[in-house]
Amino acid sequence: MIFQINQWNSLQKEEFSVGAAPIIPHELGRNSRYVFVLPARYNFAFPTGFEEVETILSNKPLYPDDTFI
Repeated sequence: MIFQINQWNSLQKEEFSVGAAPIIPHELGRNSRYVFVLPARYNFAFPTGFEEVETILSNKPLYPDDTFI
């Protein structure tokens, strides 16, 4: 998911919700305009390959920059 900074701040204050899960999405990275997040419960059902996704995410693969803004 991608949010503008002001949207992310509003979500953090629980001014709105983006799903039925009682927790907010997990931030993966940000640049000066956007916050990139992983939805809450993205792996709730433990789908095939979820372990690989966890390994990839643990290495912090996202490097957002402002090159194309």
